[in-house]
Amino acid sequence: MPDDRHDEGSQRLPFGDGADDDLFVWDGLRPPSRPADPPLRRVPEEPRRSRVPEEPRPPWDDGAPPPRRRDRYAAAGAEGAARPRRAAPSRGADDEWSDWLDPGEGAQGGAPAAGDGPGGPFGPDALGHAPEGRRPRRRRLSAGAVLAAMLIGFFVAGLLDAKVIETQVKGKPLGTARSVQLALLKPMVVLGGALRLDRPAEALSAMLGRGEVAHHSIAEVEDKVKPRWPRQITRKDKLRLYIIGDSMAQVFGSSLENLAEETHFIKAKLDYKVSSGLSRPDFFDWPQRMIDQIVEFDPDATAVLFGANDGQDVMYKGKVLKVGSKAWQVVYAQRVGKAMDILTKGGRRAYWVGNPIMRDAGYRERISMMDHIYEAEAKKHPGVFYIPTWALFANEKGSYTEYLPDANGDPVLMRAPDGIHLSRAGGDRMAQATLDVIEKDWGIPQQP
Repeated sequence: MPDDRHDEGSQRLPFGDGADDDLFVWDGLRPPSRPADPPLRRVPEEPRRSRVPEEPRPPWDDGAPPPRRRDRYAAAGAEGAARPRRAAPSRGADDEWSDWLDPGEGAQGGAPAAGDGPGGPFGPDALGHAPEGRRPRRRRLSAGAVLAAMLIGFFVAGLLDAKVIETQVKGKPLGTARSVQLALLKPMVVLGGALRLDRPAEALSAMLGRGEVAHHSIAEVEDKVKPRWPRQITRKDKLRLYIIGDSMAQVFGSSLENLAEETHFIKAKLDYKVSSGLSRPDFFDWPQRMIDQIVEFDPDATAVLFGANDGQDVMYKGKVLKVGSKAWQVVYAQRVGKAMDILTKGGRRAYWVGNPIMRDAGYRERISMMDHIYEAEAKKHPGVFYIPTWALFANEKGSYTEYLPDANGDPVLMRAPDGIHLSRAGGDRMAQATLDVIEKDWGIPQQP
């Protein structure tokens, strides 16, 4: 009796419990979609004939796979039978079985069918061959290749900027970490110089005004023998004021520059360098900078604010001196005195501003030590005025405070969150105290 589960009108699922259900024969008889009809009563004595011609089946236990429909219709085509072409439906999520079971017209003509490639119907070729105009997929780089490219890029970038990195490392506190970093950078600096890879960085620094320039000598400063003080300051013959320092001078200096310009009797110029000071001329040589600016700007007076970065160990004659030690204080006092000598050449005046009280106890102690050195050295050098600001930023009890009353008695924020630097109001407060001394010393009419 024929297997009626393959009948066109059967409502049973194509996968039964039997071991010899033929998936390929069933799908070939799948009826087209149509409106649902009432279930048909089966008539066993008059079974419908299958549209697929009977042909012998190979036994399932002989290890041979069932024949593909392409092979069957190839044989049918040899006898002159043409398979009717099926309309191409729109593709959906359930068409994968159709691609497997119905290879399409290309398969009948001998062309590779979708799903014949590696991996079967769900492999890389499951949807057929790509059109000829489609660009081939790019090969992805391995993780090792990407890492190697990144390392090469970092190395080349390091060579291009090795000198700048070396300068930044030199400004770090003396110690093992700094020595190791400089030792690692030295081969890169030498190689970059030999290959001239540092030229682009030097050219960029020159364009920005940061490059190395020709220096002047102290003899050029001494040639200006005409005393600058005392003389009459007028609106046409203004006082030329040079303002220098570390990061503390950034806010203080800009406030002093603005207040001085508002008098119409002073021409001011601010020149500060972050992370610099007098302790580490190997990082930034302030004495040479002073000489250069005296020759070029030709100031009558200089306002100075150093110390925020000077409380660190120093190198002196090949030996590291611990900050605060007796030897350290002697060397630091010598460097302060040298700066005062340069700034007062030719009868010029120098106004050395002391640092304000600091929040951190240990840091406050080092700042107090340096303020005492500034005051002591100022007394040894004619033309130098020491301007203390410690009490100017302390509260009524002499302690650190962030807020201080203004002229109206209202509390105003004077310090930055780090407990070191100044707010704009703090910069104005310190600048006004300094300007009062300058105006009195030069006989400049003070503003009401």
